[in-house]
Amino acid sequence: MNLFRSEEHLRKWPGFTGKEGIITLGDAMRLFSEPMFTKRLEADYFSHMSTYVAGLIPAMDSLQNAGSYWRLKWFEKLGTSFVAKLKSRQR
Repeated sequence: MNLFRSEEHLRKWPGFTGKEGIITLGDAMRLFSEPMFTKRLEADYFSHMSTYVAGLIPAMDSLQNAGSYWRLKWFEKLGTSFVAKLKSRQR
């Protein structure tokens, strides 16, 4: 992850290829405050992973001006919800 102080600063970076993956610091903070990231140290993290991923999808969809880099495609969302349903039936 690279953080830049401004879009102008980003454009001067030699690795800049386009505006596709740029999000605001507020959006990054909101995204990384989701349970997927905040509950990593809990003992049962992996057993709840499907729930955390399911909660992350709407958070990614709500990012302002994020571009397709931060958006899941329809089949990725479908696969994620399918895995979550399978996991809930196993219990």
